[in-house]
Amino acid sequence: MADARDSKSRDSNIMRVQVPPSAHKKINFMEMPESKSENQEKQRLILTAQDLRSGDLAEILPEFYELKDAVENSKDGWHQQEPVFDHTLSVMEALEKIFSDNKNLEVTFDKKIDNYSRKELLEIAAAFHDIGKKEAMVKEDEFTKCAGHEEIGVEKTKMILERFDLSHRETKLVLDIIANHSIFHHLLTPNNPNFQGDLDNLKNKFGGTIYPELILLSYADTKNSKLRIVNPEEFRYRIDFYKKETEKLAIQ
Repeated sequence: MADARDSKSRDSNIMRVQVPPSAHKKINFMEMPESKSENQEKQRLILTAQDLRSGDLAEILPEFYELKDAVENSKDGWHQQEPVFDHTLSVMEALEKIFSDNKNLEVTFDKKIDNYSRKELLEIAAAFHDIGKKEAMVKEDEFTKCAGHEEIGVEKTKMILERFDLSHRETKLVLDIIANHSIFHHLLTPNNPNFQGDLDNLKNKFGGTIYPELILLSYADTKNSKLRIVNPEEFRYRIDFYKKETEKLAIQ
């Protein structure tokens, strides 16, 4: 996830948060044409934390295993000497638990785009959401920052997915999630004076596309973060928001 303190804009407008330009690009994946032949001989990509942790996928996803060497120590306490590899697996495990605890989410996430369900595509996005941190990471004294990792992650994931059988619009959906996965981390900065207006803007922007995916990924990203230890009050504030939004998704 992004270091929420990297942003210089703490005040009013979520659209001024310092995330890459691509992070505000809405991709209309449902309108993208599907190629009927380009993916016929490519390998299917189903990702779980268990399979990734086992190392069985190292040959086909070497980029993911390079994250073992990318160790974060963020100033805000979200990550404390934590390899991005370990963090990503914890996010995927948290996501699995969210689905397990909210069975009604299946109504939305079992729907297929082309070859893959929305749940399967969200799991792929979760696996690659921080894959750009290896290249983006810089050290300042004992701390690390990963500004721009979303944009780098989009480009890396795009190249990775070319090896697999996702359709064009399924690839666009995954990339859109990765590009925008930090938005809620910034939105939920405590004492945001325009929180409701910012939230309404995001619902208008993504409500017909990836709003559910962004909520669940941000929820999973927060659940296993070190924020629980370093700032329990802020952790609870964020978790309470995600729980409420998840419950709304489950009854739609």
